[in-house]
Amino acid sequence: MLNFKKDTFKIMQIADTQEGRRVSPDTLDLINAALDRENPDLVVYSGDQIWGKTAFRGDKNAVTKTLDALTKPVRKRNIPFTICFGNHDRQVGLSNTEQFEIYKSFDGFIGENADGIDGVANHCIEIWDNNEVKFLLYLIDSHTSLEIGYDNVHENQIEWYRQTRDSYEKKYGRLIPSIVIQHIPLCEIFELLTEVKKNTKGAVRGFRTHANRFYVINKDKCNAEGFMKESPADPQVNSGEFAAFKEKGEVLGVYFGHDHNNSFNGSVDGIDLGYTQGAGFHVYGPGKDRGVRIIELNKNGTHSTYDLRFKNLVGNKVKEPFRYAMFQIMPTNMFDAVHRAIKFFLALGAIAIAVILLVFFFG
Repeated sequence: MLNFKKDTFKIMQIADTQEGRRVSPDTLDLINAALDRENPDLVVYSGDQIWGKTAFRGDKNAVTKTLDALTKPVRKRNIPFTICFGNHDRQVGLSNTEQFEIYKSFDGFIGENADGIDGVANHCIEIWDNNEVKFLLYLIDSHTSLEIGYDNVHENQIEWYRQTRDSYEKKYGRLIPSIVIQHIPLCEIFELLTEVKKNTKGAVRGFRTHANRFYVINKDKCNAEGFMKESPADPQVNSGEFAAFKEKGEVLGVYFGHDHNNSFNGSVDGIDLGYTQGAGFHVYGPGKDRGVRIIELNKNGTHSTYDLRFKNLVGNKVKEPFRYAMFQIMPTNMFDAVHRAIKFFLALGAIAIAVILLVFFFG
């Protein structure tokens, strides 16, 4: 049972470590420093802990070794932890169900798997104060990539949330304040953005369902320190998950990762929606703004949240500078890679034309 030890209960969300066979020492430095500073009551790894089809090739021992290294900083401090899955985890050649069994073998893991609904590791955690349930934390599997774009949380998962919510209300005669953590963002995240012209400072290009549109964070709605360096990659279809969370008003916040270069949060219809930036250094990310998120629950039923960044926790020096530099220029997705390639070849063509003209007129 999880309990308030003080006036607040701290949840640390670690998003998108996306490690391979050898875990980055910089990733571990970030996690260790954040744990030492905050001493959270619970840690949530929110999907894409691991990736690399060619790196792992279904090797269970290798997967176990990587997951062991990623969770060891939490376990050696005797902090309970849980997980949800992202779109990349299963690409290592082991199913999420098989990986869930690995997590279950680790001391301190408190994750569960709701029966009869889609996905793996859908579960609800109670957080108590003395003899009273103060908060519920929902962990939801947001699934993986479709042939084009990303899946959404399925209807039977939404119904599971409703039934769980209502069962607690019936049992205790009141709604229990709740937090949701999943990997892929809600479509409603775009309500925290402003569509702008292409040449607007800081504008990012949308893609797929938002192709050829450009966005910036709406600073009137979001935290002042927030940043967005890539377009939200939301589901292709809005399944009504957010609408379900609004029905009775007990969901205070929904937090996700997935898009490594984003960290911001703001209120949409009374629910705080928040991105947590990537924590992993062996994948693309926001430089030394890689970090973790703290979700602080208060006994009075309110909450607050903020992120912690590598540059403030560890400093400006990384242990793998070459790999760090390589991943800083890595495309964020295939759409980004294609646009970079187009720009490159257009620039190359322009140079070639310029050279031909110079030779023609002055040769």
